[in-house]
Amino acid sequence: MSTEPLRIGLVGYGLAGKVFHTPLYAEAGVQLVAVASSDADKVRADHPDVRVHADAAGLMADAQVELVVLASPSFTHAPLMLEALAAGKHVLSDKPFTATVAEADTVIAAARSASRIATCYQNRRYDADFLTLQDLIAQGRLGEVVHYESHYDRFNPQPRDRWQEQDRPGVGLHYDLGAHLIDQALVLFGLPDWVQADVQRQREGSAIIDNFQVRMGKGRCRIELGAGMLVVDNSLRYRVHGTGGSWCKHHVDPQEDQLRYLDIGPQDERYGWEAESHLGTLSEMKEGQVHTSRTAARRGDWPRFYRELSLAIRQGTPPPVLAEEARDVIAVIEAMLESSRTGCRINLSG
Repeated sequence: MSTEPLRIGLVGYGLAGKVFHTPLYAEAGVQLVAVASSDADKVRADHPDVRVHADAAGLMADAQVELVVLASPSFTHAPLMLEALAAGKHVLSDKPFTATVAEADTVIAAARSASRIATCYQNRRYDADFLTLQDLIAQGRLGEVVHYESHYDRFNPQPRDRWQEQDRPGVGLHYDLGAHLIDQALVLFGLPDWVQADVQRQREGSAIIDNFQVRMGKGRCRIELGAGMLVVDNSLRYRVHGTGGSWCKHHVDPQEDQLRYLDIGPQDERYGWEAESHLGTLSEMKEGQVHTSRTAARRGDWPRFYRELSLAIRQGTPPPVLAEEARDVIAVIEAMLESSRTGCRINLSG
């Protein structure tokens, strides 16, 4: 078993590669050794000792690379994962894992055949508020959860000229922020019994689905997820009700803003901590009275994803996200699209 840092090759050095991946590596104890990018100067300005390949094929052939990380457009994920696996590499794709369940099944089969890990970057499993909610549920503070509501809204009224807003496979708000919302719900409750959804192109001139509302059932629990780009009052993040209490949370986890705008990285003591004013509110029934309190938050920890993935590759422990779990997210997205098209509830159980 190697004790050396896991050696990473990154495909793409746009926003995702530069902000959401590479700043985590030092804290996670992994090493960036190569990047595939058409802008070598941009990469070398940040990482002067890293090899830069002109394309993904060159990176796949790099013998030093153990794990290929895809910070590339969504519609490239499935073909590039298959290329990486064929080259004998482990592979991590940004979300969404693939555009279709059929593609996901092909990738899973290829990973199994190559005896390599294929996984999906669901970093928001390690958001401060989601970790806090998991603790509250595990401690029984909410009792049995019977209603779970999660939002990830923004106000971006004008479509932009970028690949994320092109009508391409695997592109749209349901595949982007929706993949995070769905994954978190599946972590908590498992694959739902049924899905009912409405998806829209809501902004004038939008080429992509930019608003969705989805309702899912798991036993007597009802799960509601939503995201939109025309939401000015977009601070609501969670509203959760159980047989023993309720938890409401506004504001998103701080890690994206810290990395993207504030130059606060994982080795900064401020990293991952929510502001006092952003903490969730817990309401519990005690002796017939409602008692309300602020809930102390866990520290957000996106580097944990890479620490766990490194252990999986080095020691054979489970990866932080199983390929089958990533496939389930895509299955829910496909059910959402079918439900919106037909106006019907789509059964997933059985």
